[in-house]
Amino acid sequence: MSEELSKRIDDLHKRFDDLRSDVGRQFSDLRAELAGRFSAVDKRIDDLRADVVARLSGVDKRIEAVDKRIDDLRNDMTRGFRMMTWMMGIWFSLLTLLTILFKFIR
Repeated sequence: MSEELSKRIDDLHKRFDDLRSDVGRQFSDLRAELAGRFSAVDKRIDDLRADVVARLSGVDKRIEAVDKRIDDLRNDMTRGFRMMTWMMGIWFSLLTLLTILFKFIR
């Protein structure tokens, strides 16, 4: 009986060792498979990030071009406003002089 119990315990230890090695092998396979999947996901994320950065750099260039156009328009409007101000001043002065001149002539 003691030999039978000893044999069963040895058999039980062997089964646990087999189970442990089987589980370890399955987890190592799973670990390898997950590592492959995660590396593929990481590559996809890197590709998407590179694509987004490329698109945003294109948007940055467009925004810089729009900013330059707005600055040019603002400069043109300022120049036009100054010219209009000078012209109004000159016309006002000229009309004032003509009015004073006609009053003196009468």
